[in-house]
Amino acid sequence: MVFQKKVKLISSEKLTSDLFRLRFFCPEVAKGAKPGNFAHIRISQNTTPLLRRAFSIFDVDLKKKTFDILFKVVGLGTKILSEKKKGESLDVLGPLGNSFLISSKEQNLVLVAGGMGIAPLMFLASYLVKSEKIKREKISFLYGEKTKNNFVCLGQLKKLGVKTVLTTEDGTKGFKGKVTDLFLKRRIKLGIGKNCFIYSCGPQKMMKKMSELSKKYDLFCQLSLETHMPCGLGACFGCVVKYIKNDTTPLAGQATYKRICVDGPIFDAREVELD
Repeated sequence: MVFQKKVKLISSEKLTSDLFRLRFFCPEVAKGAKPGNFAHIRISQNTTPLLRRAFSIFDVDLKKKTFDILFKVVGLGTKILSEKKKGESLDVLGPLGNSFLISSKEQNLVLVAGGMGIAPLMFLASYLVKSEKIKREKISFLYGEKTKNNFVCLGQLKKLGVKTVLTTEDGTKGFKGKVTDLFLKRRIKLGIGKNCFIYSCGPQKMMKKMSELSKKYDLFCQLSLETHMPCGLGACFGCVVKYIKNDTTPLAGQATYKRICVDGPIFDAREVELD
């Protein structure tokens, strides 16, 4: 069920020079949120910015009835949001979107995060470990950043006890290269094959590469696609992705368009074509 209400900001934490973590008290979203869902937040009571902003749900605390978002300041909307103070109230719509498909079988799981793609995948990793649906030793978390100072959540990943492999494009920490390069290099070692579930989120170019690799090796991979969502409810068709059904039905192979906000944001990597 989707809720719209004004919720109180419990805390605002500045993680890096432009990265923030906000925590809201909202029992409805905390209880209903699943890994992959997002919240649509009205930044200001004024007309600037006019549209809401969509943020992947980063964490929930059922006992405290809170949910967290993680975001980087990239424009006017996120700048205003970063300046919000504890105790302020914001209009929130959520939880929205679909969620990751989670297997209960003894399969290897690989989470591939690039940059801000850490947000929905941290929620997923935390859910998997806390729910004990998958043994933590079956979970591998590949996390890529441009440089070592950009990493966040490393303490949380260590506490979860999942196998974590880091990569930086400049080589300042871990493997040198993009996280997709690391994925390819460790593909065999991590047991990535048809019996492996892969979940990924990151920049558009990274999502395109993960889609191409999934098609090439016929891998089950779900992408969390992030984009501007003007309405968040599927009414405006402002957040579409090219979609080609990958099955044996009469419509298989025919291109159409899906709305990321309501048909996603989680998609089978083999069924989308990204520019």
